[in-house]
Amino acid sequence: MRIPPYWAQARHQGKDARGRTHAFTACGWSFSSLREAQEEALARAIRVFERVTSGQPPGRYEYHDRPIKEEIVQEVRDAVTVIALVTRNRYGALVLNCSNVLFVDVDLPALRPSGLVDALLLAFSRRRREVRREALAQAAIGQVEQWAAGHPDRRFRLYRTKEGLRLLFTDRPYEPTSPETTAILAELKADPLYVKLTQKQECFRARLTAKPWRCGCPSPPGGYPWLSSEAERAFRQWERTYAERDAGFRVCDLVREFGSPAASGAVRTIVALHDRETRVTARAPLA
Repeated sequence: MRIPPYWAQARHQGKDARGRTHAFTACGWSFSSLREAQEEALARAIRVFERVTSGQPPGRYEYHDRPIKEEIVQEVRDAVTVIALVTRNRYGALVLNCSNVLFVDVDLPALRPSGLVDALLLAFSRRRREVRREALAQAAIGQVEQWAAGHPDRRFRLYRTKEGLRLLFTDRPYEPTSPETTAILAELKADPLYVKLTQKQECFRARLTAKPWRCGCPSPPGGYPWLSSEAERAFRQWERTYAERDAGFRVCDLVREFGSPAASGAVRTIVALHDRETRVTARAPLA
């Protein structure tokens, strides 16, 4: 899993050849120490300054090309081995990151009206939209069931999320970057961004808590890592509000289990944590 435990931000200010002042902020990371992360952050800020003031583009660090920049909230262990990490993502939700327990996210297709009249009916009828979305969900579930029938050796749990499906494989460990995993993700028509992140970040991810805008919570103030203690205090206050709002929602429903329950202790640990934190058995709206 490419999830560094140490992140830092640094700011570099200087003057260009014309005497104009420029300031740039950059993030740095490390798997060994905060000091190393701080040094890397400053070095990156200086590099951006030098490129921009010399007339070059600053360079781009895409989300899927760098390590996951998220605060580590919890380590999940199997005896002495870390098998997963719970992190907080950029919009504040908790995310389960697994080194070899396969999750597959499948998004439902968008509603597409068959014509002008149907578009108007969908626009003004919530009931019609709900019926159409349910039909799309059932069709997607049917495709998963058909795939399972053709792969009787695979064991997994199928969940329904607010806008899609989630599969949690319980038969054995899977390598995130292996051809086998890539083939499974393709066959199940997994979300393309999820596929790319799985390969780049070398882990499987599953959101555990509600998206803030779905539970009536504003977006968090700023992001991790924080530039000051004041910024972190503001975020922690938001975090408490978010936890209160999130408590009234759940992330997914269990549709059914394919094959026998998980035999591996590590997989059982992940299943139990996932179902508890997503509140699978709660009576609450999906978010």
